This record gives sequence, structure tokens and C-alpha cells, in this order.
Amino acid sequence: MEKNQLVINTLVFLNELKKGLDQSVMMDTVHELGINNIEIRREYIKDFEKEIATIKEKSKLHNMNIFYSVPEWVYKENKLLAHDIEKYFKEAYEMNCHNVKLNIGQYKEVNNEDIQRINELSKKYEVKMTVENDQTSLNGKVQSINQFLCQVKKHKGNITFTFDIGNWFFQDEDPLENAELLNEFVTYIHLKDISKERNNVLLNEGVIEWKKVLDKLPKGLPIAIEYPCETKEKLQLEINKILQD
Repeated sequence: MEKNQLVINTLVFLNELKKGLDQSVMMDTVHELGINNIEIRREYIKDFEKEIATIKEKSKLHNMNIFYSVPEWVYKENKLLAHDIEKYFKEAYEMNCHNVKLNIGQYKEVNNEDIQRINELSKKYEVKMTVENDQTSLNGKVQSINQFLCQVKKHKGNITFTFDIGNWFFQDEDPLENAELLNEFVTYIHLKDISKERNNVLLNEGVIEWKKVLDKLPKGLPIAIEYPCETKEKLQLEINKILQD
């Protein structure tokens, strides 16, 4: 695996996030580690105007690619949340980001009008949109995710998939099987390991066969480290584990 594939999700600095440290400051640490991709988490932004502007400045200073994690829905009560989606895309655009991740939400069927609207917004804000399998039954089951992505493909939608290797464990689903089923849709990977007690742990300390899953997924994709690492030194060790794969 190449180092330029690695993305650092700011969840690795969970203690700092809880203390209120701006994610723009974390960009300096990621740069010091020689990584040029970072995933900003929307739920930890406090002052949107100020922090988004600073993130943009840092992205240009460090020549860093920005990914944007938005823990919100695309659909609510079967209606496309177009106004909200545009808000998230605009935020991304203003922070020099071209990748936004959301969750599918409550939907029954994707229609052509919805897809056209999303495609228009993607083009307007120069943003690529993915949806992710989270840890909930609503948005974490492979059957409903595959159905959604197949419908999006049918209508030529600009939506792909973020494959979270560890989250399938919370639905008692096999990430290896799901990697084969969803392979054609995957453009981004979230990497983590999970203990039997369903806690985040460092790689190789849990039950997830992450190396085997990566072998099943498309090569050359951005791969995010997305679990608390406590210290910069531990994060470096995790980076080394991945790059040695």
C-alpha cells in the first residue's frame, strides 16, 4: 500500500476532540507524520465560519486533501433532504474539500428527480458524494445498501460507497462477503479493528481480518484510519502496520 492512499480521520485524536481542539490544528500533526489526506468530522466543528476558513488555509499550506464526514441522512421519511445536502456540499467547497460522506437514512426508492438534483449539486460544488455503512440497523445492513446503490447506478447517480470494514461487525455481517457484493461501488475505505466486546481497538488486537478484507476491495483507493489512537506515537505505529501490509 502506498503512503499517499492513507487518510487520517480526526477521530484518531479523540481525546483532543473532546477537549475542544480545532481540527485545523490536527492538520499540522498529520502533516508532520507525512500524510497529505485528512478527514474532518462535522460533528466536532464548533465555529463553522472560522474553522472552515482555517481548514482551507491549512489545506493549501500543507497541500492536503480534505475529506468531510457528515453524520447526517440523505433521506428522511422517504424524502430527499436536498436543502441539507446543499449546505454540506457548500461547507465542503468552502474548506477546499471535494469528498463528502453521508448516511442513506430513511428511503424506499430512489427516483430520477432525486438523482438529477444530487448530480447538479455535485457538479455545482465540485464534490463527490459517498454513503457509508454505519453501526445502525437502518444504515448498516448490506442488503438495503446494495439495493440503494443499484438504484443509484440505474439512474446514473453520482454517489459511491465508503466501505467501513469494522462496522459490519455491529450487524453480525461478514465484511469479506460484503466486500465481494459491493466491490463495484466502493471508492473509499474506513479501516478499524473491533474487539469481541464491540469496542474500537488497535489493528490486530480485535476480531476483524482487515488485511483479508482489503485484499477483496479495489486497489489504490484512499483508506482512512478511523479509530482513537491516543498519542501521535501510537498513530505512527498504526501507520507502519498498514504500510507494511
